[in-house]
Amino acid sequence: MRTDATLTVASTVNQIDIEQLLGTWEHKPTGQADNRRNVDQAIGQRIRKRRRELGWSMGKLGEALGVTYQQIQKYESGRNAVKASALPKLASALNVPLTWFFDVADPYAKGRKGRKI
Repeated sequence: MRTDATLTVASTVNQIDIEQLLGTWEHKPTGQADNRRNVDQAIGQRIRKRRRELGWSMGKLGEALGVTYQQIQKYESGRNAVKASALPKLASALNVPLTWFFDVADPYAKGRKGRKI
């Protein structure tokens, strides 16, 4: 009897990635996806800053937008991008101009010297 097992090579279609099977695989964004994530995070930080200036909870802002506080939490962390159609409603609720979300030249941003995203 032969002690070493003979391995058969499966086609790539039939292969299963063990990380995907276990749920430990994580997609690493690159290039353009990184830039998009950075913009989403910058917008989220500005939303959080303005919400706190107004003394609002995530729930109160969520009610104003018609979404849950969990969605606001995802916007603020940058995990979810704010849809373009939601930006005007968000700007109105926070009492800021629409361009405010993209304007980095604010008094709270240190060392940015008025650069735009």
